[in-house]
Amino acid sequence: MSSVITNKSVKPFIKAVDLYPGFKLEEECFSKAIIKDVDSKSRKKDQEPLTWPREKSVKQTSYERFLEEAINPKTGEYYPEKDEDGRSIKPSGLMYYITDIYRIRRADSSEYLYTKGKAYAYNSLGDPIDHFISKPESWSKTNFLYKTEYNDKTKQMEKVLQGPSGSEEVYMLPFNKENLKQLYDNRQNDLLGLAVKDEPTGKAYQVKDVTGNVTKSYELLRDKSFDYLMGAEFIPKEIKAELRQEAVAQGIIHGGAGDYNTQPPPPTATTAKNTYQ
Repeated sequence: MSSVITNKSVKPFIKAVDLYPGFKLEEECFSKAIIKDVDSKSRKKDQEPLTWPREKSVKQTSYERFLEEAINPKTGEYYPEKDEDGRSIKPSGLMYYITDIYRIRRADSSEYLYTKGKAYAYNSLGDPIDHFISKPESWSKTNFLYKTEYNDKTKQMEKVLQGPSGSEEVYMLPFNKENLKQLYDNRQNDLLGLAVKDEPTGKAYQVKDVTGNVTKSYELLRDKSFDYLMGAEFIPKEIKAELRQEAVAQGIIHGGAGDYNTQPPPPTATTAKNTYQ
């Protein structure tokens, strides 16, 4: 996606905001996983209970390093942009723009939204810094295994933590017109990427109006059914046929004799895997 910013309606964040609220939810999974039967003599009465250790993901540690560079620890605000004389330019702070929006359908047919985007900020010297933001609308839930055992000290049966038993991805932003509009209004520019993704199969297809108009593409994603978009029903059959011939000629897909055409495709044709049907 282009890094050119043309959406001037987005306002800067002055005070620190959490672009990844899911990290706290991931941490809560571990803070609730209490390890029992620890030697009580080595622990103080008012000491917090021992919980299962958690190692932060690369994505979280990278994001935290970005925040350390972008936030003034004394004020809790983002460092402002500075002019050539070192004077603060206001209002300035962190700007967050969305570059891609995905509408995902899960195995239970529920639909959610997630995005990719970029945060722009400044360090203490007023120099620009940026950070790639991926899927802030989802988080990884860690599940833990417990086994019922007899506790000789309490003379009771208790559930004893065995450790992590797996994880699952949780999406926090349901697909609806209001949520989609909020994301769309925060786009970086009109080169916004729009797509649908079927989670069980892993297939993701671009949603793009044949005219290339981002507003019309957004309306397709907003108003049409998931199956309609996955089948690229918004593309005329004639263009689909041309794209299929192009894909066969390039060896992207296999085809029959009728799919081969000695004539070059029109210059406006673009190849997309979901249009070969």
